[in-house]
Amino acid sequence: MSPIVTRKPPTLSTENIASSNCDILFEGVDKVFGKHPVLEDISFNLSPGEFFAILGPSGSGKSTLLNLIAGFERPTKGDIMVRGRSILDLPPYARHVGVVFQNYALFPHLNVVENLAYPLMRKRLDRGTIGKKIAEMLRMMRLEVLAQSAVSEISGGQQQRVAIARALIAEPDVLLMDEPMAALDKALRDDLQVELKILQRRLGTTVIYITHDQREAMALADRIGVLNRGRFEQIGTPRDIFNHPASTFVARFIAGSTIIPGTARNEHGHWVFDMPGGRSVAAGWNRLAKPSEGTAELAINPLNVRIAPRSDAAGIPARVTASLYAGEATVVHLLANGTIPITAKETGWTDRAVGDEVSISWATQDATLFNI
Repeated sequence: MSPIVTRKPPTLSTENIASSNCDILFEGVDKVFGKHPVLEDISFNLSPGEFFAILGPSGSGKSTLLNLIAGFERPTKGDIMVRGRSILDLPPYARHVGVVFQNYALFPHLNVVENLAYPLMRKRLDRGTIGKKIAEMLRMMRLEVLAQSAVSEISGGQQQRVAIARALIAEPDVLLMDEPMAALDKALRDDLQVELKILQRRLGTTVIYITHDQREAMALADRIGVLNRGRFEQIGTPRDIFNHPASTFVARFIAGSTIIPGTARNEHGHWVFDMPGGRSVAAGWNRLAKPSEGTAELAINPLNVRIAPRSDAAGIPARVTASLYAGEATVVHLLANGTIPITAKETGWTDRAVGDEVSISWATQDATLFNI
């Protein structure tokens, strides 16, 4: 299969953005290190209490974007506003932003209570207020029994809960989280995701959450921004991004879609895609594109690929090249028309053997065309 051709992502509108109604507003932000652009024309806004996940591969600029908000880096161009005020000239400690890192960044010589007390003491609160806030946070994070424990003596999941609690107890305007669960095992990560979502809803805190885990972003976020090579390819709800990707990069990165190169043409008002090997299929354009005949790419979500016996003449002939059982689904890798790698995902366990000759198909509305 030919590689995906890199194209400029669709322009994301920032019309009708009123900074006074936003917790965070990015306006045309660029960041360049030396001669290397890391972020380009970043513009988006977050509503109060919104959970916004930034999803992208390593090196896409996710952590740099977070560092710009926290004040650890300064943009080369553009402005960043929090609650209607530019924060570019404010030092990190004056930005009212909480940060939770992957490595927890707790004070190892202090116990849990002392770690929670630290940001409150810096705000010069009285002892009574500090005690009440710590007790409430310990209760919400289910850390009461660990209050006097040294952080070096508790588990990774417990340390991460302490790190989140320490960030929240200072009542930041915005909570920034940089891959906070990447080092945890799956069961612990799933449990902590539930706790975090419940707590965030209860407190109404605006969260920016950095991750490269698609499932984590889909489970937690109100909206997701898919970042690629320093630009947002798409910003939208998890459902919208999964079902209506704005580019082949988003389709492949979010859903693992197969991307097939070929040619699009219009036949009597209906679009047809000519695949390598001489097969043609009906297809529709992604809703953000202006349809045009010529070179194009077709995206097929593995969940939408149907596998049938080879006797199904209406389908595309294919051969099974691998079958991987993953618990909730079986991922089947196929070679269609003798040349096109295609992935299918079937619910549960299915008995597919390498070398099986089958027929594959998908509904017309599930075949999405993209311009090149």
